[in-house]
Amino acid sequence: MKTCKYCSAEMADEDLFCPQCGKSQDDSAQEEKAEMVTEEATQEAVSETAPAEEASPEETPEEAASAEIPSEEASEETPAEEPAEPQKAKVTPGKLALAIAAVVILVAALIALIVAGTQSAAPEQTLPSDGAALESSETAETEETEPPTIPEDGNPDDATCKGTYTAEDDAVKAARDTVVATVGDGELTNAILQICYWREVYMFQTQYGGYAPYFGLDFSQSLDTQKSMEGDMTWQQYFLQCSLSSWQQIQAMAAESRKAGLTIGEESQKLLDELKDTLTKNAESYGMTLEEMLLKEFGPGMEFADYEKFLTDYYQGLEFFSAETEKLKPTEKDLETFYTEHEEEYKEQNITKDSLLVDVRHILLAPEGGTTDDSGNTTYSDEEWEACRVKAQEILDGWLAGDKTEESFADLANQHSTDPGSNQNGGLYEGVEQGQMVAEFDEWCFDGTRAPGDWGLVKTPFGYHIMYYVGNAPKWKVCAESDWLQTETNNLLDRILEKYPLEVQYENILLGNTAAE
Repeated sequence: MKTCKYCSAEMADEDLFCPQCGKSQDDSAQEEKAEMVTEEATQEAVSETAPAEEASPEETPEEAASAEIPSEEASEETPAEEPAEPQKAKVTPGKLALAIAAVVILVAALIALIVAGTQSAAPEQTLPSDGAALESSETAETEETEPPTIPEDGNPDDATCKGTYTAEDDAVKAARDTVVATVGDGELTNAILQICYWREVYMFQTQYGGYAPYFGLDFSQSLDTQKSMEGDMTWQQYFLQCSLSSWQQIQAMAAESRKAGLTIGEESQKLLDELKDTLTKNAESYGMTLEEMLLKEFGPGMEFADYEKFLTDYYQGLEFFSAETEKLKPTEKDLETFYTEHEEEYKEQNITKDSLLVDVRHILLAPEGGTTDDSGNTTYSDEEWEACRVKAQEILDGWLAGDKTEESFADLANQHSTDPGSNQNGGLYEGVEQGQMVAEFDEWCFDGTRAPGDWGLVKTPFGYHIMYYVGNAPKWKVCAESDWLQTETNNLLDRILEKYPLEVQYENILLGNTAAE
């Protein structure tokens, strides 16, 4: 057995992708790419959790502790690993990536989706199925209620056409080659639709599953019997609409890519060439054949050629999408204009021309020993605090006696820091806002005289921090650039999609159950 280099989950020796986090264990495959997904997808419903004190309601104490150093005043009796009190995530103009039609994901994760649910952390957790479905840890304690009835058939020209698209296995298999949608010359068969549909469901579960109860989504119930956050359609209809929109974008981008004479990139082509062997090895590591795994993840009638076709179109379109978005380079004037146009929105989020975002590295050394009372509070003697300071000073002196580079500091952080939120990335915290960190840490970071390369030793209730100042950037400019790029990307997608309308024959669509129950 081995463990994932990212999440430490146990893996079989032959696994190429982690079954828990989905990340490739091959560093060369971890290049980030832009995923083409629909505006109507779930991104509009959820905001990113801000890094420090804004842990999500479902976050475990261990996860909250590892996020960052909380800014609340803490006594020296507070243990270093105690988390900040979870707070509700808030939306800021600089965090609108979840409301955009293109998001960044790992290319390897796209392949890993096919095996993401094959081995779950808890025995009772399974992947969702329209027929019966997912017993999720977040919904395991949901009170039993009378399940809603499947709605009547609706508008024949949209996703509400059928009250339920779920059909018997034999019917789904028989309809595998039936064309259910077209975009230009591209045809979507019922078989490939299964990939698009379940991919949307699995991605939602993976990225936002903890928020499902807030959306009124219970993965332990059939998706075709629950009203979605759209209100007028079920979750099955909602995910169907998302999958069709996503396929439209993939096909439109692929068509533009071919028209421009672009070919699939070398790395992507290598992944395609090795795809069958990769998936076969993963299937075997879970005691299945490739065919059994495809059935488990995507339902009846699925063949490897369908998945290969889907990924080929995806990578073809990705070449064009990446090339076009690479051209989106805002000028200083663009950013100034964008900020001015949205200044009131930014001010509501305390984003002004005076705001800074700081990048800083640190090595945290927590005092050792201590006395814990009946309430669980630990206090440390003056001698224990002094021993901690001496150790921190020794590490700092050793670094000062060397090359004093950021790289060597990062190596020391990985070796010595007790901060679980940064001791695997060289002690780095990026985009730190004023007031986000514990007071002493914050004061050092936002000292007006601070300059890149500065170092220091800071005592907080968590221990002694050896500090290294990386630099800063105007918060308004960072947020404006991010939002400008998102806006321009959306505009790009809109222009392309206008040239490639989606035509759907909803009455031909049949969705099967997966075997992951």
